[in-house]
Amino acid sequence: MKEPGVVINARFEDRHEPRVWNWIRPWDFDSNFDVGIVGAGLSTTSILPTSCYLAPDAFRLSTPGFTTYSPDFDVDLQTMVVRDLGDVSIPIVNQFEALNRIEDTMEKLWSVDQNKFLILIGGDHAVTAPAARAFAKAHKGHKMGLIHFDAHNDVRVMDHGPTNGTPIRQLLESGLDFDGKNLVQVGIHGFMNSSYYKRWVEGHGGTIFTGRQMRQSNITKIARDALEIAGNGTDSIYITVDIDVLESAYTPGTGAATPEGIHPMDLYEALFIMGQHPKVAAIDFVEHDPSTDVVRITGRTMTGAVLSFMSGLFLRRNDGWCGYDQTPITGD
Repeated sequence: MKEPGVVINARFEDRHEPRVWNWIRPWDFDSNFDVGIVGAGLSTTSILPTSCYLAPDAFRLSTPGFTTYSPDFDVDLQTMVVRDLGDVSIPIVNQFEALNRIEDTMEKLWSVDQNKFLILIGGDHAVTAPAARAFAKAHKGHKMGLIHFDAHNDVRVMDHGPTNGTPIRQLLESGLDFDGKNLVQVGIHGFMNSSYYKRWVEGHGGTIFTGRQMRQSNITKIARDALEIAGNGTDSIYITVDIDVLESAYTPGTGAATPEGIHPMDLYEALFIMGQHPKVAAIDFVEHDPSTDVVRITGRTMTGAVLSFMSGLFLRRNDGWCGYDQTPITGD
């Protein structure tokens, strides 16, 4: 591990409005925490050239625009202890060593204290395979389900090695205690997919909810159905969120977003619901490319997704308490 590439120092802050930049602080490698943020800025495994290696620091740079409270979810996160654990130390030119380091580092972090919730910020989608393998190794004997938000199935053949187009295939073929019947792909969309890979996912037991299905249905129902499928007979659920699942208007800073994607608020609602589920035990956010972003739209959208998931997790960890005294204030 290495220290965070960017540390946001305090600027203006209203004493009644806690800001995320002062709430998520670098970890001192000693004190306790509830949630740890880990960066894995790998992009040499992308099929098309990207600068996803910049995403962990872009996440940090986006935090000044956010507070700890959401009126949409009516949750205030400020009592949850969240620490920035820094970044996995990734070699620039050796992608195989990079993937091994992600797996080794995440396994060690998950093995230290399984009550601490870790959120991984990629990086391209290749980081998911080693991270999920690490989770499985650290939780031996646990059967795992997977919920995968994406525009693509990510089950390409391995002809070109472990790329950002292969993580789901890698996990299904890894020999882990992970059955395809507990795989749910959410938001698959656009003329950038293959009927062959759709059939491959279905042939291995997976369930697919397309972007169109999500628009025609109810996001709450789809989120709960996904949790039911991924959690059926499993001990834990891993979630991976590829930001290109969203409409391209909200994600100019990613490689393959199109207009057929889902709306950010649908993603936020789904993650809020999933954060509350007792089997959800790990999550990653991938494929943000800050080099192609426009006025940090994608970075802010992804940070909103992270905070929405945390809001659901907060309710779960606090028995439904919203994080603040709801008594109306009549004075100053």
